[in-house]
Amino acid sequence: MPSFLCFSVHFLDPEPAFHGKRDGGEPEWPPSPLRLYQALLDAAADRWRNASFVEYVKPAFGWLQQLEPPVILAPVHQVGIPFRTAVPDNDLDVWAVPISKGNAPKKQPNDLKSMKTVRRTWLRGAKPGDNGVHYLFPLADGACPHLDVFAAAARSITHLGWGVDMVAGNASVISNEDADRLCGERWRPAEASAANGLRVPKDGTLADLARKHLAFLNRLSADGFRPVPPLSANAYRVVGYRRDHDPAPRPFAAFKLLHPETGEMRSYSATDCVRVAGMIRGAAGQVASASGRDPEWVDRFVRGRHQGPWTVPRFSYLPLPSIQPHVGVGRIRRALVAESADADGSENRWLNRLLSGYVAPDEQGLDALLIPIRPDDGVLPRYIAVADTLATVTPVVLPGSDEGKPAKAEKLFAKALRHAGYCPDALAELEFRNVSFWPGGDLALRFQRPDYLARGHWSVYHARLRWREPMNGPLAIGAGRHCGLGIFATATAARPP
Repeated sequence: MPSFLCFSVHFLDPEPAFHGKRDGGEPEWPPSPLRLYQALLDAAADRWRNASFVEYVKPAFGWLQQLEPPVILAPVHQVGIPFRTAVPDNDLDVWAVPISKGNAPKKQPNDLKSMKTVRRTWLRGAKPGDNGVHYLFPLADGACPHLDVFAAAARSITHLGWGVDMVAGNASVISNEDADRLCGERWRPAEASAANGLRVPKDGTLADLARKHLAFLNRLSADGFRPVPPLSANAYRVVGYRRDHDPAPRPFAAFKLLHPETGEMRSYSATDCVRVAGMIRGAAGQVASASGRDPEWVDRFVRGRHQGPWTVPRFSYLPLPSIQPHVGVGRIRRALVAESADADGSENRWLNRLLSGYVAPDEQGLDALLIPIRPDDGVLPRYIAVADTLATVTPVVLPGSDEGKPAKAEKLFAKALRHAGYCPDALAELEFRNVSFWPGGDLALRFQRPDYLARGHWSVYHARLRWREPMNGPLAIGAGRHCGLGIFATATAARPP
């Protein structure tokens, strides 16, 4: 019978909030398994010392760091609005030393403060008192040989995150049925997920933490002060986490568009996005057919020719207009090919190998050599980064006409989101209009559309979406999402995927 080593941590504040941050200073949620590991280790080291630490703690935590990443159950949360506050600096000797010598201090205590940005993550439990975060480590043989050590350490934890994040903890071995009865959103490890990467202990974490602690103890010596180095990046691994209702990241292959002879960048008007998408689709169809793949599969998955439902899996061809600070939308010099969010990326890797160095034909004679680009390219991160607010660079073609009624347009946007694999309930705010949200962007109706979409007189809008949780790109929605329309870029500061 499946069983889990369950660590439960309950926040004690009547209005609980969490202040921990991930890499880059972004709010972290749920609290990472490495954060739990360090809190447990700190509590254990305070409880067992010297020979007892070596006998009890080291074997237990050496065993724990080798377990698979846990499933995490956490309350519904809401990231608060950031605010600035003055925090005292840890250098009152600047004020106290002159006083002790009978001199007037150059600075008063009120001057010895720094401004700090605080952004709380509020816990919104399903019911009052439901403020627990549960970490479920799967047990292969159903037994935990160090449960007594973990239970005592968990009950000695005082906080998780900042010092104000006071908690009470416990550890136990529970069955699969017991785990199903626990409250909270279920966050599962997803190695391919980039939207919510959390630090997780691994083999060697305990040794690195011990070295860091030793460096802290020896930071003062006859030679002066030696700064304590940060925890090595090799001391942990980052594992993607996502909830069951979160969309998976979309695998993609990205290319620069170059002149086949000179190697200079080709460029196309942003309003010609459908033309550029057609070039890439034509090249993909040629290499796929030449590779000997099943013609029916090539027509459906690569060329997109099918009579099935809107959600049939296929490649999406997404031209990427440049976005420059203070200039806005520029010309198209890059494009990417994306699979659906639930794909494993194998077809994209296969197509990336075939298209690398291939010339995409253009009916107007501006053929483009396709050269793969790295994720750190100057433009690509605006389309694939993690952010909560995104705006269209090419407009969305809604799956129908709104007849000039805003309420009907909102329903059509919800339908477009579902077609693309996104839950409309995950959206916090929607804005739409004919005018672009980017400087330099053209009106929605001036963008080229395929004949089958233009004939239907379906509504076309620029849109800005604000998600309840940060979303990772690439994001494209609407009836033209496979052929260059409805492409979004991050409209706020974003972190890399």
